[in-house]
Order: sequence, then C-alpha cells, then structure tokens
Amino acid sequence: MQMVDFKDVSVVVPCHNEAATITEVIKRIYDVSREFEIIVVSDGSTDNTAELARKTKAKVIEHTYNLGNGATVKTGAAHATRRYLVFLDGDLQHPPEEIPSLLELLPDYDLVIGARAQNSEADSLRNIGNWVLIKISQTVSGHKISDLTSGFRAFKTALFLKYAHIYPLGYSYPTTTTLAFLCGGHFVKFVPLDTIVRRSKGASGIKLFQDGLRFIHIIMRVIMLFHPTKIFFPLALGLFIAGMIWGLTSIFLQGLVPATPTILVLAGIIVFLNGLLAEQISQVRMHQKNDIWPGRADDSG
Repeated sequence: MQMVDFKDVSVVVPCHNEAATITEVIKRIYDVSREFEIIVVSDGSTDNTAELARKTKAKVIEHTYNLGNGATVKTGAAHATRRYLVFLDGDLQHPPEEIPSLLELLPDYDLVIGARAQNSEADSLRNIGNWVLIKISQTVSGHKISDLTSGFRAFKTALFLKYAHIYPLGYSYPTTTTLAFLCGGHFVKFVPLDTIVRRSKGASGIKLFQDGLRFIHIIMRVIMLFHPTKIFFPLALGLFIAGMIWGLTSIFLQGLVPATPTILVLAGIIVFLNGLLAEQISQVRMHQKNDIWPGRADDSG
C-alpha cells in the first residue's frame, strides 16, 4: 500500500474564533510536511484568527459572518487545488501528526475517518449522544460505523464535491458525508485514534440536545435520498401487521372487521407503494449529474 504524495494534498482547517490555537495547529501541520496546501477558512470569526493564520503563509478565506461548519468545509474544498482533502479542526482536538495515518489508506479508500477510540479523551456526555446516533445510523444504513461525527477525515476531492450539494451549512457535515459515502457505495475506512482529545481552549458550538435532533434529521434525510425503502418499508410493515392482527382478532372475537384495522392495512399498502416510488426517484436522481458546491474555485493555481 502506497501513501499519496503530500504534494497532492490540501489540508482544510475550518475555524471560528480559534485565535488561541490556530498558529500551533498550522505549525504542526507544516512539521508533518511543507508540501501540503493549507487552507484556513475563518467562519465569521470576531477575533484575529484570520490575521494569525495569514502570518503562517497559509491560504486564508474569510466568511463575512458565521455560516456554520458545513459551509466552512465546503468553502475550503472549493478553493482546494489538490486531488485529496484532509479536514481537521482548528482547536487542537485533532492531532496533525496523525494526518499520514489517514493518507496511507486513502488511495484504496474514498473516505478515511479518524475515529475516536474508546480510551480517547472526548467528552463523556457527548460520547453517549454519539453512541445513540451511531446505533440509529447503523440500523437505517446497514453499515457498521465506528464514529459518525469526527471531523478529522480525508477524502478524494472529486467525490467530496460530488455530494457537496447535500451537506448542511451548519452541523453536521461529518454525519452527512459518512452516510452519503456508505450509502453511495464508496469505500469508507475508520481508523481508531486515541490521540483525539477534548478541546482545551475556546468553546464548542455544539448544543447536545438541539443538535442531536438535527443530526437525527440529517440521518433520515440522507437515507431518504439514497435508500428511502429502508424507512418506508418498516413503517409499511408495521401498519400492515398491526391492521391484520387487529382485524383477525376482531373477526375471531366479534365476527366483524372494524374500520380502523382496515384503514391500517390500506395505509401500510399505500406507504409501501410510495416507498417503491421514492426508491425509483432516488435512483434516477443519483444517476443524474450532481452540481458541485457553487463556491468551487475555477482557477487551479
């Protein structure tokens, strides 16, 4: 297995008010290799994050105001000029020294994710939330997932841009990309890293319960896009079985079929047929040409 050439790699660092850590992050990336293209995207930062990043000679793009993590990584990818992308946060949660651990697998995989190991120092309450989201995702996607929300990941640039139109502007682009690549039939590899730690400076923008509901919505949205029958079929089957059991019980005990179980059976059939229609629409859409993120830079320099 041969690692990709560092000259082919763009490292994108999404930031929002990370002045306390951004200089060290970039220095440690340069310590790994001076051949990386480093792109720092300041998402409406109100401190001097962008100014400090410019002093390191990294390419810096600024959003006029805060759009969200998803918009930030898409802007970074739009300005990248290399064949491969690495994303890592600007708050020192993701150790730049582990970038080669992802890149050595990238030629054979389309997405490599730096997954938080069981003994990593991630927040325990957030770990519980991540575990719940992973279980939901595994159930509806049919794939084993080690870490759904880690932002430390490496992509083939063309494939990242292929699905960019479905990434949310806010949280959570990691959830969306993981499910999109798995459901889209691409090769995904999880690399356990016990070096991923909790942020030591600044404040996280994630609200556990509010964003947890948003993550569930994202999961359902992506599954509906790729394999809607995985949502429609269980619902249809549940309605049909409930109606049949209720109806047969009523016939046995009362000698008649009430209206409600009949409606449930018919509802199950209708939901199932709608699921088949949604699956056909999904397949047609996925075979059409996808527009890349509109911020894609035209120049290759």
